[in-house]
Amino acid sequence: MSKIPKLSYIVLSYNYEQFVGTTLRSILDQTVQDFEIVVVDDASSDRSVEIVRSFADPRIRLHVNERNVGGAASYNRAVEAASGDWLVNLDADDWIAPQKAELQLAALAADPSLDIIGTYVKFVDKQGMPHPKAQELEALTNVAHDLNRLDPWLGANPLCRSSTMVRRAAHLRIGLDDPAMVRAPDYELWTRALRLGCRFAVLPEPLTFSRQHSQGVTHADPLGTMLEITHSMLRNLVPLAEARALYPSIERIVTWVARHPQLSALQPIEVHRLLGLMMAGTGFADFTTFRTALAARDEDPSLTRLGRRTLALTDGSEQAAHLSRLERDIGAYIEARDYWYQKSKTWEDLYREASKATRHKKSSSPQPKPTVLPKKPATKTPNYLRWGLGRLWIKVYSRFTRSL
Repeated sequence: MSKIPKLSYIVLSYNYEQFVGTTLRSILDQTVQDFEIVVVDDASSDRSVEIVRSFADPRIRLHVNERNVGGAASYNRAVEAASGDWLVNLDADDWIAPQKAELQLAALAADPSLDIIGTYVKFVDKQGMPHPKAQELEALTNVAHDLNRLDPWLGANPLCRSSTMVRRAAHLRIGLDDPAMVRAPDYELWTRALRLGCRFAVLPEPLTFSRQHSQGVTHADPLGTMLEITHSMLRNLVPLAEARALYPSIERIVTWVARHPQLSALQPIEVHRLLGLMMAGTGFADFTTFRTALAARDEDPSLTRLGRRTLALTDGSEQAAHLSRLERDIGAYIEARDYWYQKSKTWEDLYREASKATRHKKSSSPQPKPTVLPKKPATKTPNYLRWGLGRLWIKVYSRFTRSL
């Protein structure tokens, strides 16, 4: 038996005929070859299944859903079919560097307490070229967070699923994905793992290539994404913050929800009920139950009252006052900029008029006779107005444009 733990790659595919071949080849090219590949195709209508079957490698096990059941249910099927000690996630539109598994296994051997390990990410476009916003996306994602703390998870998912390797025993302990979730099932799974004591790490090397394209589902429904993240925080992060006595983190969670731009898409009673649930710390076992409670009639008016009070307190918080002061300061800077810009224009006009008058006076003076000594060059003629006002204008204008 190999000393290196056996790996089970989980590849989820749906109409990814143009991508899945690259994904599978990146797995087959790994420096660690002790693996199986569990591919679950979610009833694709293109040639995805045919392309997977074209790989003549007995380590590839293909499961085809009879009907489209969604990413979370497909993932659960793959986890249940996998047999490796480590489950390696890789979506069928992404790919990985050849040494990724080797480096992750080395880190896991150095710290046996770890249950989940990811890597930094490179973002690419549909054609596999660097994404136009790669620098911005990578600056937000590739950050040296300690994912065993709560704050990096507040309203954000700092862990790319396609970069992760998960201990199978830990996964079976924390459970499977919520099949009702479409936009953020991996975020709910990671925060649940955090609540249940799993240990995280991220290799600070970009070993995963994440393809950003129009077929992705995460950002297709902003309201749905916000609600799934809110449910995940309510179920996992709020009780964890209470257990660790991190009450400022609870405040930040509630503030994130209360000030989210998608909150305006809900009915007022839903907004109040949602915030009431957040303050009451009422978690739900699954997303379906959460949505049902959110849309229910106001059977518990105390939740609605609590939500209204929470919204009032959040709107009038010290942070809101700070933002108001900041807006006033920015307005003052803009006003000062405009004032000094007009001043500089006035000084420039005065300078031009003075220069014009000087030139006119010079041109109207009588010309010297040929026997008289030559006239001094114009460059040696003193002009205090040109030097004085010109230098003052440059200094003032430069100073105030730099400050904005």
